[in-house]
Amino acid sequence: MIEKPKRKHPAHCVDLLRTKLELASQRAFIARGSNTVRCPSCLMSESACFCSERTSMTSPIQFTLLYHNTEIHKPTNSGRLLADLFPNQTEAYLWSRTEPEEDLLERLNALKGNTAILFPETEKRKASGDYLSAETAENKIEHIILLDATWRLASKMLHQSRWLDDIPTYGISSEAIRSFKTRHAKHDHQFATAEVASMCLESLHAPEEALALFKYYNIFNERSMTSRRR
Repeated sequence: MIEKPKRKHPAHCVDLLRTKLELASQRAFIARGSNTVRCPSCLMSESACFCSERTSMTSPIQFTLLYHNTEIHKPTNSGRLLADLFPNQTEAYLWSRTEPEEDLLERLNALKGNTAILFPETEKRKASGDYLSAETAENKIEHIILLDATWRLASKMLHQSRWLDDIPTYGISSEAIRSFKTRHAKHDHQFATAEVASMCLESLHAPEEALALFKYYNIFNERSMTSRRR
């Protein structure tokens, strides 16, 4: 019997949520590369492990990762990188359209007035009145909710959840996105959750934490490609 690798870092909120869902599930989630022996901390193959690159730090912004159930089990999910770097400022929950967890509602209530949902800048959102830009968000945002899913599913999560209606959205401006693409020319695709969170931190005047997250994401991305090739 092959001995499972030991954890190299303590389990954080995303690890605990994933384990909770696995224990409650009637059937296992089988991802691509499921036969690979993976590091239990970074979820990469042992040869591509990047646990040595993880150094926790403090973020001036609190994060809540709201996971769609199709995303939480993926080794390629980058939202968990926030919990890697900012374990004391990040919490993770499974999204429910009508029955959000009580702990989640208590967290939102405790941070009421200083919370925004990260969602792209659109004319519809700006016209709604419940929209914050970098200019109007000054000193108003201390807590960001990230809808961790594909763009299509994240849009459904936002618009189908009546319990999120009272929380404004915060969009990274098109100018900031263009600036990011100019500085990182290879990023001309749809952004990963960690990349968006990095841009968010930069726009909310946390450049050191933004850069640390972006560099960590690049390492994660490189190791993911290595792991898939193997």
